[in-house]
Amino acid sequence: MTEHQRLQKMRDLGFRLQELQLIRVDGGTSYAGAALSYLFNLYQVQKPAGMPLEQTLSILARVVQNRHQLPYRRLTADAVLDFFSQRFAVMQKERIHPTYRLSATTAKAIDQMA
Repeated sequence: MTEHQRLQKMRDLGFRLQELQLIRVDGGTSYAGAALSYLFNLYQVQKPAGMPLEQTLSILARVVQNRHQLPYRRLTADAVLDFFSQRFAVMQKERIHPTYRLSATTAKAIDQMA
């Protein structure tokens, strides 16, 4: 995966974390940076400064692998992005906000009454 693709995945993850109200992205802060900071804080590990994204994600991958005792021999930088994308349901087409489900169920019930 290229650096650009990793950054795009981090941005999508940051956007999803903001939707879930787990982070707050103010002006001047990037979604990718906020997401990375949140993940390091979540695992109570100091975020390394001045390292390339791939190396930073590799450190996070080792922490995640140890904390969750994952059966993989080695979690890669790209695999840790996929892990968090699945965990926080990033970009899933079947993911529907609960309010939409409620309005769809209500509309179906009204149709059945008529």
